[in-house]
Amino acid sequence: MKLTYSQKRYIQKHYPQETVEGIAKTIHTPIDIIQKHISDNQILFKKPKEQTEPIKKINLIEHIPYLVLLAMFIILVYANGFGAEFVSDDVYAILRNEAALKSQNYLFIAPTFILRSLQYLIAYKIGGFTPFLFRIWNIVFHVGFVWMTYLIVPFFSKKKFLPFFVASFAAIHPMMIESVIWISGGIYAQSGFSLLLSFYLYLKFKVNKSKKYFIFSLISYVCALSASEKVIIFPFIIGLYELTFGSLKNTWKPVSAFFGISFVWGLILITRISERLVYLRTEHGAPTKFTVENPFFLIPSAIGTYLKLFIWPRHLTLYQSEFQFVLIQFLFLLLITVAFFAGIAISYRKNKSIFFWLCFFIITLFPTLNPFGLSWLVAERYSYLGSVGLYFAFSAVLYKLIENKKYQTIGYIIFSILLLAFSVRTIVRNIDWQNEDKLWVATAKASPSDPKTHNNLGDMYARQGNLQKAAESFARAIELSPRYPDAYHNLGNVLRQAGHPEEAEKMYLKAIELKPGLWQSYQNIAAMNFERKDYKKAEELILKAIEVYPTNPDLYVNLGVVYTNMGDQKRAIQTFKTALQFDPQNETALRAMSELTK
Repeated sequence: MKLTYSQKRYIQKHYPQETVEGIAKTIHTPIDIIQKHISDNQILFKKPKEQTEPIKKINLIEHIPYLVLLAMFIILVYANGFGAEFVSDDVYAILRNEAALKSQNYLFIAPTFILRSLQYLIAYKIGGFTPFLFRIWNIVFHVGFVWMTYLIVPFFSKKKFLPFFVASFAAIHPMMIESVIWISGGIYAQSGFSLLLSFYLYLKFKVNKSKKYFIFSLISYVCALSASEKVIIFPFIIGLYELTFGSLKNTWKPVSAFFGISFVWGLILITRISERLVYLRTEHGAPTKFTVENPFFLIPSAIGTYLKLFIWPRHLTLYQSEFQFVLIQFLFLLLITVAFFAGIAISYRKNKSIFFWLCFFIITLFPTLNPFGLSWLVAERYSYLGSVGLYFAFSAVLYKLIENKKYQTIGYIIFSILLLAFSVRTIVRNIDWQNEDKLWVATAKASPSDPKTHNNLGDMYARQGNLQKAAESFARAIELSPRYPDAYHNLGNVLRQAGHPEEAEKMYLKAIELKPGLWQSYQNIAAMNFERKDYKKAEELILKAIEVYPTNPDLYVNLGVVYTNMGDQKRAIQTFKTALQFDPQNETALRAMSELTK
């Protein structure tokens, strides 16, 4: 009786974890045939020592110098970005959101993100709008992320310095900048740290069989989800680990607990898909019709771009938008992607640890590799967590040079040069994040075909008083995305400043057509009608703005001014009182009330 291919694969995968008797019962084969197969193919059943021995208890004291050195690396390469200003989403989520920060219900405005809201609230209470106090959370989480990387690596390799190599790249690689220096990007550092902590605790649970580690692992996973929904794929990582190094058959109960959490969280996310689509259409001018991207283009483009950024992060940008490739460029990305997957296949037989970490990188990208246009195709922050897989695989290969006495010096030189080069690139990139002007100029160089880039450039030129360049930038944004409401609104502002009220009003009306909730456009058209002394029309438009944003005190102040000029003192007083209910210190409302009640 000969063994079938599937029977041979089963024996190779389950022996010696399962007894010969148990295997024989499962595959319905005589014991002597299985024993002969094992005897004739002993090399197949000799697993590398580092993959079969359980990890010994780590003496943290002897690792403290390495952990301190890693923290110093982070401080040194990110120091010139600590004082950067609020940029991009920071402005709207923090700087222009003071009313929400003062609200007693602030922590519960977005219940699933309560931990991030708490961080913002603490920073605001301590120092108001001091950017560093908001950014320090990112730094702390990044240090924690790097330390967890260092502590997890020994579960996959007994190489003495490999944890330091992997963690060093995680500490300083330029792909990590967006999640560290950009305050709003800090959710990826927070979720990355929490997820690695959960994974570390799960590995401790596997070694020590202590339920407390398992419980804390689940809690840490929920904390990771509260920072970013993109870590919802974690159960697949746990499952992959068990398939690669353990036995999913014997561990399905703890693994299913993680899947249960993801299932519940997934149900919550499903309710937000329509909201996300509306946001993309109204805020970014996405197509109104539901579209599905070609995965045969999407996957090589995304993975190939990430791998290019890993090898040398030349084109770092907030908006990775340059995906209009000529054939040779796409074929190059396709070749890189195919080579990467070939590496995964080879590593499955050669080195299971490298196999696991390369798969880890891919799995973490699943939520953003969707063909439905719900996220960016590529964003540096999306690869924050998964990049650890690339750092591990590369470091493991590099370490083979260091283990060889003949090439040991070369190995250390390569490591040192890469560490220095990546550090310099990170320091230089930090400069782009100093303020919005520097960020948008840098983004325009790397992402010239993205409409948001030109919209932001227009805003920069408008602040500098260069109305012609501002108008050109907003017009370019509209050309690239004809359904981009903010660009129309901003072009209206420039035309109004330049003394073209009729053209400005057309732009505002188009912005409202595309985004009915754009109260600023209602307010600006109202202001132009007020200047024409058409108070009735101004009242009508401000009331529409209030309908959209009923808690904005400035809108009530403006309405009060309109009523004052209409001679309706009673309604003016009532409106100013409403404004003061939302903002008791509003100087314009207080002054108007004082004048009207004399």
